[in-house]
Amino acid sequence: MIHWGINALNHGSSLAVFKNGALQSWVSCKEDEFDTAVITEALHHGAPDRIFWYERPWVKKARQVYAGQYKTALDMSVLPGRYLNKIRVHYAPVTYTPHHASHAASGYYTSPFNHCAVVVLDAIGEFECATIWEGKHGELKKVWSRTYPHSLGLFYSAFTKLCGLEPIKQEHLLQQMSDQGDPDRVYFDVKEYMGTLVYAHKNMHRGINDWPHEIRNLQDQCDIAAAVQEVFTEQVDMVMRTAKDLTGADCLVYMGGCAMNSKANASVVEPKFDYIWSLPNPGDPSSSIGAVAYHTRNRIWNWQWQDCKHIKIKV
Repeated sequence: MIHWGINALNHGSSLAVFKNGALQSWVSCKEDEFDTAVITEALHHGAPDRIFWYERPWVKKARQVYAGQYKTALDMSVLPGRYLNKIRVHYAPVTYTPHHASHAASGYYTSPFNHCAVVVLDAIGEFECATIWEGKHGELKKVWSRTYPHSLGLFYSAFTKLCGLEPIKQEHLLQQMSDQGDPDRVYFDVKEYMGTLVYAHKNMHRGINDWPHEIRNLQDQCDIAAAVQEVFTEQVDMVMRTAKDLTGADCLVYMGGCAMNSKANASVVEPKFDYIWSLPNPGDPSSSIGAVAYHTRNRIWNWQWQDCKHIKIKV
């Protein structure tokens, strides 16, 4: 049996090919769609018997309607069926996987752990923006979640935009700017946007539109970045404490775009767990792997992963 896991049409794309449960290839692209060469290479392993999509498109569209993104919600050109027809693999049946389940499975089933906490923190996919899972004896069980608009990823991206950077792409620059700022100067102003344990006081999906201070220079931006990083780190700390309490695990799998924040990882994530696993890109690109693994529950062994730069792996 040949299974394809696909993440596409959303800030990049990736394709994972499995044959009889074993991962054969995984390609990640910055473009939202694959070029012909990627599909041709995947077909060298054989035509797919089933395709696993990394999220549920109609649930996502329901959230877009809820968020007031009517134009995006009514755009049917981004439906997986049309895309699969375009790349000529429409003959394969499609299974849709919950967005956060794809994240969690890509981490858990590539990890060496039997029992662990699995934390997924990202901006937005369908409705869920933060989840905690317990991985045990090859099974995943969700034990906690936060839904839109309560999102650490949206919080960080909104302030990325406020500081003159490109959201979704330049959050790492905001983290770097935080090293040059004074977090105390606007800490309480930033804190107004995010309450305890990933509870947003304001919907930041479309940016920060009510910032109370004039941003006059680079130092102002750096001070905001420093305060944002501090609030973000406090939130991650609370999530990790909750994950440890709910699962009783000494092992952690950390996935989602927020896992890329190396500064928070070094200060509050790594000290909390004896053993840690993540993937080189814990965001959407690895979801193509998880989309398959969530359903097959097959462990993915003997794959040469690159070193993680965002967190210290401890296994």
